[in-house]
Amino acid sequence: MRSDQHANSKRLFDPPAQRECVRLTNIYATPWHRGGDVDDALPGEHLRLGRLDGYYAGSAAQLPKVIHRSVLDHEQISFSRWDHSDLLTGARLWLLAVPSEQVVAVLSLDVSCEMVRTVDLLEDCYYLDVKVGGQSVEALAAEVLGTAGEFLPERHQIAFGPTLAAATCDDIVQRVIYRSDLPYRKEYSAITYPSELNRRPDTVAAVGPYVSVLGGQQDYVENTVFLSAVQGVASAARLREIRSAAYSAVAAFRTGDRAHQATQARRKTLERLSDQLGDMELDLSYSVEATADLGLLVPSLRVVGYHDALYAAMGLADKAETVARMLRRLERAIGAEITAIESLERRADEDRRLRWTVAVGFVSTVAVPVGLVLAFLGINAREVDDNWSMFDTHYMVVYLFAATLVLIGALLSMTLYMQQRRAMRRNGGPYESVE
Repeated sequence: MRSDQHANSKRLFDPPAQRECVRLTNIYATPWHRGGDVDDALPGEHLRLGRLDGYYAGSAAQLPKVIHRSVLDHEQISFSRWDHSDLLTGARLWLLAVPSEQVVAVLSLDVSCEMVRTVDLLEDCYYLDVKVGGQSVEALAAEVLGTAGEFLPERHQIAFGPTLAAATCDDIVQRVIYRSDLPYRKEYSAITYPSELNRRPDTVAAVGPYVSVLGGQQDYVENTVFLSAVQGVASAARLREIRSAAYSAVAAFRTGDRAHQATQARRKTLERLSDQLGDMELDLSYSVEATADLGLLVPSLRVVGYHDALYAAMGLADKAETVARMLRRLERAIGAEITAIESLERRADEDRRLRWTVAVGFVSTVAVPVGLVLAFLGINAREVDDNWSMFDTHYMVVYLFAATLVLIGALLSMTLYMQQRRAMRRNGGPYESVE
């Protein structure tokens, strides 16, 4: 009975990955987005996720998906610095799409050597000094998608290795992440060690802003770490794009001579900027901020520990908060400008109503005396003689009275009109901006 329980426990427990080589996973952000006709697959179809596969499948809409995976001929791969191509035993190209439809490219290399001997190889891969059959990795990935362009600056590398000796673990990690073999003070290092991934004496996980090192981990943990890094790189790239779009919006907000630009044109510009701002805030929330919390989707201390450490090392939370403040302040500035335009438009409407009132009053002032004269001449009275013309001097008093009324009305209308023009000039508003 005890032996059966022991056997069952062995079957339920996933042993560490039986890795004899070092696997270097290079993750690159790209400017491309997945098209509607591109098929995708759940990561569990290509990666062993073990007991976590159900969680990744259940939250597929919020996690990366695989859109391409191909095996490369490792004998045709060359490098600029690393001159041990004979140690390369395998290579694969991945293309994954995150929920924002952004595509992330991954070059995975298997190397049969010690991890410390891969420093130059990591350097070549980071700066894309890699050729596959004479073709760059960027061109190879673009060819798969049928597009063109270069990778974005955001990228992260993961070195998966076998169990590392405790005595030399820190030294290996420092040399791989910092690309140097120099003395250093650990308390001032940017390297973090997720507690759950380092809990066992034969495992190690170190996370830096650009490189992570894992040793002695289970294969499904390595695969989930890979997916987390893909999401982190995509979020960093999207955050930079949102920040760049915010600067462009600020430039558009500042351009133009506000004193002489028509309010209708200015309002259209601000409405367009406000709409773009709403899209940026939504994208920031769902493409960057929401991705930082993996624990709601995958309840695994080790996976969440690495994800949190990676986002902290990359500084995504602080950077996202900075961009969020930028967007909020731009939103307030746009709102203040729209309020000012509405005030100008209200004053212009009042000005237009006043002009119509003056015009109608002037017409009424002219029409009433003329109507009185015509009515007087049309009555049947002894003061109106059929033998006299309407232009006879006999009616001069009536005409002078009517002319006096018209002149008084015209003077009053002109006085009101000039007073309103002077008031608009004092307020600094474009008098005819909404005509």
